[in-house]
Order: sequence, then structure tokens, then C-alpha cells
Amino acid sequence: MRRRFFLATILGVALACTNAPAQDAGGAARPQAPPDRVTVEELKSLLAGEKPALVLDVRYGIETKIRGALHVQLDQVGSRLAELPRDREIVTYCS
Repeated sequence: MRRRFFLATILGVALACTNAPAQDAGGAARPQAPPDRVTVEELKSLLAGEKPALVLDVRYGIETKIRGALHVQLDQVGSRLAELPRDREIVTYCS
């Protein structure tokens, strides 16, 4: 199974979206998510699948956790890789 990791912030890579912006029903340009990010609709689809994606929250000093997400601070991800599933998609959340 092909796994996608959305770890752009971990790698420090920001890819620019080169496609023309999509249009909404009124014809106005709608911003697209860069290739290394998922839209809300894509995330909902990943979470609703047969094997729901894991949301990995890598933020520091958070007050409110994301329900159902695994919280591992960014600087600890490398030492805690064994905790991450190998059979599911992983979506990383940072801010």
C-alpha cells in the first residue's frame, strides 16, 4: 500500500502549487491546497475510509488537543517512529 506522509514542516520543504486556481460556482477563483497538504474534504475522506488515517499533531505547547489525534512534539518524532502505524495513512498537523 502506498503511504503518504504529510511532513512538509518536518522536512522544511514548501512546494508551490503550479496549477491554475479552481473556480467556485460563481466563477471566482478558489485557492487550492499545495501538493504537500490536504484539503478539509480530502481529510474527511481519509478519516472515513476503511482504515482511517492517523492524525499526527506535532505542535509545541498546545492547550487544546485534537480529539483522536496522536500528539508527538516535532522534535520527538524521530525517536518515536515506532509508535506510528505502518498500515495507515498519516496526516501531520502543525501550525
